[in-house]
Amino acid sequence: MLASKLLIDSLDVSTRAKRRKALLLAVSLLEKIRTAEEGYLERIPFNLQSGDAYANAEYSVDLVTDAIITLVDAY
Repeated sequence: MLASKLLIDSLDVSTRAKRRKALLLAVSLLEKIRTAEEGYLERIPFNLQSGDAYANAEYSVDLVTDAIITLVDAY
């Protein structure tokens, strides 16, 4: 956790172009998270797909997708 905070704090976002690059980094991370969550969804057995875990994972994928779209639209 400390290393990721140091990485984030070290990012130079002093110009619009640098902020755009930082945003693209954030989008890449969110896409990786979304892919992992989609993989989790695919591994849930069919008989458990009507449960809370599946619904929560599906909701997470939707929210992360919305976040990606919103961030990409920012620039």
